[in-house]
Amino acid sequence: MSERVTISRKEFEAFLSENQALVERSQKLVETIDTLERLNRQLRDELQKSKERLESMEANLNISTRQTDETLRKARDTMARLLRETEKRVSE
Repeated sequence: MSERVTISRKEFEAFLSENQALVERSQKLVETIDTLERLNRQLRDELQKSKERLESMEANLNISTRQTDETLRKARDTMARLLRETEKRVSE
């Protein structure tokens, strides 16, 4: 049995043409994958930064809320004391 295979020049050129098209398509796909991976890394970085900013904003909001609550409590206490003093003086 011979190990030699013969094909026509036309078949071989068609094979080369198809093979070249597949190689080019493969290279484009690899470039697309590289671009998508780079974009994915950028988006992950942006997401991480956004999460960090959100956590910082939430912490600041909690501090502001506590300060506002304390201010309102003091104002209520002052108003209650003023009302008691006013009622006391009016009743005298």
